[in-house]
Amino acid sequence: MNVGRRSLLVSLGWALFQGHFQFSILVTERHGVHPAWFLATMLVATIAASLFEEVEQALRYWVLSIVVSLVIVSILLVLPMYLGALSTQFVPVILVGSLQPMVTTLIITTPIGLLGCFLGQVLRNRLL
Repeated sequence: MNVGRRSLLVSLGWALFQGHFQFSILVTERHGVHPAWFLATMLVATIAASLFEEVEQALRYWVLSIVVSLVIVSILLVLPMYLGALSTQFVPVILVGSLQPMVTTLIITTPIGLLGCFLGQVLRNRLL
């Protein structure tokens, strides 16, 4: 498999996990997220970052995974409107209303991913 294609697939998987975690934080109660999710996020970030060749490449795909996870969360938030459960006139209201919680979620999850990214690269360099 092509290295670029493999890197994109790893980044997409990383984004899917981050998107799921961020969406679960948004839709659960304030204290509903189990602390094991933060450990899982750290492990996923470490494993994903260890699959990249260089630190710059790992950081680039980490940022790409954050952007893709935000797109995934935005799609999941407005999906009920496009499936007919709610009126489509609520799409801007829900997106604008969820902007602040999404930023808060990013503030919580982004440092964990960055730390896992560096830890994965350190482990990769130590083991190879």
